[in-house]
Amino acid sequence: MVFLSINGMKLKSGYDEFNAKNIVPIYPSGEEKLDLLLKGGFRQDLLYLVYGDLKIITDILLRLSVASFKKYGFKEKVVFIDGNNRFNPYRVSSLAATWGLSPKKVLDHIFISRAFTYEQMIETLENNLNELENSEKIRIVLVSGITTLWPDYEKKTFEELLKAIAGIKRTISKSNPLIILTAPLHENSRTKPVGGTALTHFGSVLILIEDKERYIEYKLIQHPSLPENRLIKRTPLKPKRGLKISPKNRTLDKWV
Repeated sequence: MVFLSINGMKLKSGYDEFNAKNIVPIYPSGEEKLDLLLKGGFRQDLLYLVYGDLKIITDILLRLSVASFKKYGFKEKVVFIDGNNRFNPYRVSSLAATWGLSPKKVLDHIFISRAFTYEQMIETLENNLNELENSEKIRIVLVSGITTLWPDYEKKTFEELLKAIAGIKRTISKSNPLIILTAPLHENSRTKPVGGTALTHFGSVLILIEDKERYIEYKLIQHPSLPENRLIKRTPLKPKRGLKISPKNRTLDKWV
């Protein structure tokens, strides 16, 4: 906590004031650099848009799902809306066992809805999610690939996305769960997701994650109380496919 004193009057940082007025659950992502970037993890009172590398982001969602039960118990459920078809029950089971939880119990408390078309994704977010909330207590809503199935850039496509956003807003007003949306990076942009400003204007927090071959970059682009920031995680250089490296010098070995 940062305190300054001016003429005997103590001052504190805006972020400390933000935390003092908002005692809400914080969910660690399980990734040290990302949690450091977010000052502890994902806050339940903010809506997150995470975009970039599909594999890395998907694993973060799976880790966060399991970690939420470890930290807060099983009174509420996690909803995983899968537009990328990447939900891996074996990975979830492995994480649960590693953290001393019952894999079956964890999987029983994660509701999965797979979308195979853009229309199915919109219908799930606009209507089905709200219907589920009438019968279940929801702690976290994870939307993996909200615009992965984005068909084109016609006016109707944007109108459908706005319907999905309206459905998410109803969910927030009803039970205020933690909501994390993920999206692919636009092929013609280094910083924007598929869905453009309609999506980025909706998120309270924008995070871009990219695999740069030798390191993973976590970039905080927008946050209501934190400055833009960037952290990197070094990764081993991946060997090129088909290139075999012999552990011995075959020419010399022949004569030994």
